[in-house]
Amino acid sequence: MTGTLASHLSGRGVLRIGGEEARSFLQNLVTNDVEKAGPDRAVYSALLTPQGKFLFDFFITEDPANKGALLLDCDGARTDELAKRLTMYKLRAKITIEDVSESLGIAAIWREDGTPAPEGPGFADPRLAAMGRRAILPKAAIEAATEAAGARAVPETAWHRHRIGLGVGDAARDFEPDRTFPLEVNFDELNGIDFHKGCYVGQEVTSRTKRRGSVRKRLLPVHVEGDLPPPDTPVKGGAREVGTIFSGDAETSRALALIRLDLIGGSVLEAGTAEIRPEIPGWLRLEAAEGEEQ
Repeated sequence: MTGTLASHLSGRGVLRIGGEEARSFLQNLVTNDVEKAGPDRAVYSALLTPQGKFLFDFFITEDPANKGALLLDCDGARTDELAKRLTMYKLRAKITIEDVSESLGIAAIWREDGTPAPEGPGFADPRLAAMGRRAILPKAAIEAATEAAGARAVPETAWHRHRIGLGVGDAARDFEPDRTFPLEVNFDELNGIDFHKGCYVGQEVTSRTKRRGSVRKRLLPVHVEGDLPPPDTPVKGGAREVGTIFSGDAETSRALALIRLDLIGGSVLEAGTAEIRPEIPGWLRLEAAEGEEQ
């Protein structure tokens, strides 16, 4: 029988954006449509540089305990940086920015077989149904809430094994701030960008890249034959460097790697002492133009 698993994602932080202009403030900055966020529905989104490069990602949901306020489930190691960046854009906007990570935490709930998690606390992960559910809860209540959902508590490593198996990146481990473009790490295919919402920071570059189908690299799952390469190990195809290894799981011999699409169909790829075999997950649609030189 397939079980339901849950993990407290201790590496995540939570920001609360309050005030009468909270939604419009974020709407003008981030890649997704903030109006779609509700108390039981989240949107996955990012804040980019004006040049269209990745800075921060987060899940945005409505705070059920504070009418009109929004909660951002974000990288806990960079919560202060995100708050400072948002404050830089605040100007005269009628908003408040509060780090509530001390009291609120993040739980992930998913099924071992990758089918959608049953109804429970929080919201369905907006990236993929197979990712299950996420919940922003008082830290003291996480264990009881996940037990009530019929989930068995497992270490956070099990969650990362699950997402790596699905080919889904984690910003703290797989994205390079101020270097990575959002389409390279599959924001377009993981419901992280609304191409019809209007202006946001970095929108022009992002829309143009999507329109031209000119993504040269993608974050892909790879099967590893040999010792799991550590993060930042170059991927080579013969004498050419074609990508970089990021997070991995030794138990399943899988990793995620940012790889040049035009160079993965020829020679054997190597990373450190291991051979690697890139895989295209079923949810990732690659356009014919991708991989062509920009």
